[in-house]
Amino acid sequence: MSFFENLGKKVGEAAQAAARKSSEIVEVTKLNASINAEEDKIQKLYSEIGKKVFENFEQTGTADELVKEACEQIVSHRENIKNLKEKIAEVKGIKSCINCGTEMERTQLFCSKCGTRNEIPQPAAEESQPEANQPAGPVCSNCNAELAPGSAFCTNCGRKL
Repeated sequence: MSFFENLGKKVGEAAQAAARKSSEIVEVTKLNASINAEEDKIQKLYSEIGKKVFENFEQTGTADELVKEACEQIVSHRENIKNLKEKIAEVKGIKSCINCGTEMERTQLFCSKCGTRNEIPQPAAEESQPEANQPAGPVCSNCNAELAPGSAFCTNCGRKL
């Protein structure tokens, strides 16, 4: 029976070793998670520092030589984003009201929400002229322009509806 006792003892030792290893793995995992959380906090602080440096650059136009180039690149990237958004609006045939920011068709002269007069952008060469169809919805009593549902102002003459 010493064989079975010896076997039982070895199995017990192996189980204890596995339990210790399992505890170690759990503890290491918890510690690694804590390390990752601390590193995330550091990254957020780096980001805040960078944002503050850039905001100072925007206000004063000056920055430390170590970061000035990066600040200038941010300005350039923002301008690229603005231009790309304008191209999207052009492709979609829309513009934003200069007063309230409401999206409106590029051909509208007046905002249907606030009534502010907006310039009509020059049509791109590839834009086609609007077809002369019968209005499908309500029309302005002043100029007979087609109105979008829920409009408070005519987009053609600016009259309050």
